[in-house]
Amino acid sequence: MKNNPTKDLLTRRIVSREVFMKYMYQKALMGEDWTNIYEDLNNFLDLVEEDAMEIHNANEGKELDTLETYRDALFDSAYLMDMSSAIEEHITEIDEYINKYARNWTIETLPAVDVAILRVAVAEIKYSFIVPNGVACDQAVTLAKKYCDDNAYKYINGILGSVIGK
Repeated sequence: MKNNPTKDLLTRRIVSREVFMKYMYQKALMGEDWTNIYEDLNNFLDLVEEDAMEIHNANEGKELDTLETYRDALFDSAYLMDMSSAIEEHITEIDEYINKYARNWTIETLPAVDVAILRVAVAEIKYSFIVPNGVACDQAVTLAKKYCDDNAYKYINGILGSVIGK
C-alpha cells in the first residue's frame, strides 16, 4: 500500500476528533471543570490506545510502522492542541451557541453524547482555523449516526447549520 500523507492526516484527524469527543463526554459526565484540558487529555490518551486503533482501522488507516509511537501514528497533535485551547477558552460561548439553536433543548436536557459532539463541532466551526465548516458538520453527523439515537443526527445537523449561518 502506498503511503499517502494527505489520507494519513485525514485519518489521524478522524481518530483525534472521535477520541476528543469521548474525552469531552467523559469530562462532562464526571462534572469536571473546563481547565487544564490539554494535560487531562494527555492522561486520557494513555487509556484509549485500543479504542483509537479500532477507529484508525475502521477508517482504513495506514499500516503502522513499528518504530512509530501510537500517538504519532494515530493522532493529529495540532488538532488536539487547537481543540483543547478552543474548549478551554470558549466553552461558555460554545454552550451559548448550542442553547440558542437547539430549540426547546439545552445542554442540560440534551443527551450528554449529543452535547459532546455538538461542543466539538461548534468549537471547530467557530474557533478552529484547521477544520472547514462543512467538514466539521459532516463529521459531527457521522459521529451522531454512530453514537446517538436514530434521528439525533438530523437535529445536530440543523443546529450546526444555524451556527454556520450566523
